[in-house]
Amino acid sequence: MRNRILPLTRKEALHVLRDPRSLYLAIVLPIVLLILFGYAITFDVRHVPVGIVDQDSSFFSRDFISRVKGSEYLDLVYLSNSSAGLESLLDSGKVKIILIIPNRFSRDLSQGKDTPLQLLIDGSDNNTAQIALGYISRIVQIFSVNIILEKLNKQGVFLQTDIPPIDVKPRIWYNPDLRSTNFIVPGLIAVVMMILAAMSTSLTIAREWEIGTMEQLIVTPAKPHEIIIGKLMPYFFLGIIQISLVILVGTLLFNVPLKGNIFFLFCVSGVFLISGLGIGLFISTITRSQQLAFMFSILLTLLPSFLLSGFIFPISSMPRIIQFFTYLVPAKYFLIVLRGIFLKGTGLGTLWPQVVSLFIFASLILLACARRLRLSLE
Repeated sequence: MRNRILPLTRKEALHVLRDPRSLYLAIVLPIVLLILFGYAITFDVRHVPVGIVDQDSSFFSRDFISRVKGSEYLDLVYLSNSSAGLESLLDSGKVKIILIIPNRFSRDLSQGKDTPLQLLIDGSDNNTAQIALGYISRIVQIFSVNIILEKLNKQGVFLQTDIPPIDVKPRIWYNPDLRSTNFIVPGLIAVVMMILAAMSTSLTIAREWEIGTMEQLIVTPAKPHEIIIGKLMPYFFLGIIQISLVILVGTLLFNVPLKGNIFFLFCVSGVFLISGLGIGLFISTITRSQQLAFMFSILLTLLPSFLLSGFIFPISSMPRIIQFFTYLVPAKYFLIVLRGIFLKGTGLGTLWPQVVSLFIFASLILLACARRLRLSLE
């Protein structure tokens, strides 16, 4: 068996080495994709442009405006006492939020009445709108608490006016700074490696059919599973190099912490690679055109890895019928493992369900490849 696998492995490795441009691209492409997506995809919302219409021009309104100015998440770019032209500001995108302070603002506060504020938010980007609304609501809450505390002090109930009565001190585990990069980059590693793994092997057997060398494989004593192993081995080692590079980029360039065991990370990555390579090889066994195999590999890896793995959208919020299909996406399990190892430092004792799922998927896809190849040879 070994004497039949090694020549096949050597043949496939020589084919990879004969095309240095493709080899360089296979090494550089995952780094480029990780850098591009890593900087382009972010959930951090800072420097939201805000416009304020101060119709009151009182001490209280100026105090409130100073609090908005002091926020690191909001940028006050428009301040006026007239509401004329507000619609054009939102339409042009110059501001995302417009806060209108009514002319009875100070008097109503002094008399203890309910004091409404009008808030106009550009909802075309719902994520930014929701987060910005949270920022403004927090400022309003602190401002209101300080007003209440000042009134209590005037009535002889002396409390500290610089802190609210209930002081919440949250402790955020695993990602203390709430950096979206720490959440995005491990997911990108799973998505990028799935796409590249499937692409690299989706062309192998299809290429054999196109150039007419498949007939030579048919007459050899090599069995289907030996052909599968021989063709996967060079791309498996190439994939390990790719994973090593993207992990280095993620930790050194994006400063994503790697708290877990790196040996365990590479072991699980190897199983995930086999799953991705197996998907590409299975595509190659059912198509005899490299162009068609390439298109299928993109369709069956890019969309599921982005949409159904939990990379961007929580699986729990998807319809149940869609949640069922997520179990067929190996990137889903690998993504959980990556975030667990990188951010939480967890090991096999916690992540064993995902590791077992990857083993099962890798075994089934290789069996499917061998069976499909056997049918093709017959």
